[in-house]
Amino acid sequence: MKSGLKRELLTATGAAAMLLLSQAAHATTIVATIIGAYDASSCSAGNGYCGTENGTTITNYATNGGTVADTPSLFILNPNSTSMTGASLVLTGYQDFAGGNSAASLSNTAPNAAVTDLALPAIAPHTVYQLIWNGGSGAGVTDTVVNGANLFAYDYDDTEGNAAGTGTTDSLGHTCGSGTGALTTICAYVGNFDAKFSAILNGGPIAANFSPDNTQDGGNVAGSFVGWEGLDADGLSETHADAHTATFPGTLAVITTGTKGAQPTPEPGTLALVGAALGALGVARRRRKRS
Repeated sequence: MKSGLKRELLTATGAAAMLLLSQAAHATTIVATIIGAYDASSCSAGNGYCGTENGTTITNYATNGGTVADTPSLFILNPNSTSMTGASLVLTGYQDFAGGNSAASLSNTAPNAAVTDLALPAIAPHTVYQLIWNGGSGAGVTDTVVNGANLFAYDYDDTEGNAAGTGTTDSLGHTCGSGTGALTTICAYVGNFDAKFSAILNGGPIAANFSPDNTQDGGNVAGSFVGWEGLDADGLSETHADAHTATFPGTLAVITTGTKGAQPTPEPGTLALVGAALGALGVARRRRKRS
């Protein structure tokens, strides 16, 4: 074989190997879903929201308990035949009071963000697990305030009272007191937070990163704002997002295999192809040196 053609073949082999390696590094599998809701009573099989996941019927319901009215809930759907174990949820504020600013005015910065860590119980197979915001332990849930305010507090959106003043209107044109059942006397820029979920499924890590909007770490699968925390996109309380209608505003995230931010292990075949390409390149280099 001519040396020029050999070099082209080796280069093509190496390129193909690196392409496969890159694809393997980003390959993940969707294993579950997280739905966010505000003032939601339940999300069990047959109600149109949590009945089926990935073609598998969800037959069981579990919760940490507590009052569901006027507070956020997350619904973690496990359609798998094995439990999710070692589950945790890290909440981090990214604006307004939750970001370390004043609750009296709008601020989309986080100079001293509030952080709350939650340890969750095992989520059984074929189960909808409702995590109700209540700011304390319940049915295996523990919350640890790492910094700032407790982002897992009951009625989280009303925790700062009337800091911004009655009738505040934010940059999006939302006026405090305009939501269904909302009050004009509890107006504050409480601030939204994002979340990082992690657990173990079938011996391997699974994870999801999400937030109410689509600009923070992980965003959300809706691609637009989802007011599941009871606050609007500017972090203002008592607006349209504070809807006391027990509705489900949208799916927040898909849970996938792997650890967010880490590279999954490539397939053995991919590694073999990479090794073969690198070995062939080494042989070609030695031959060039001898000649």
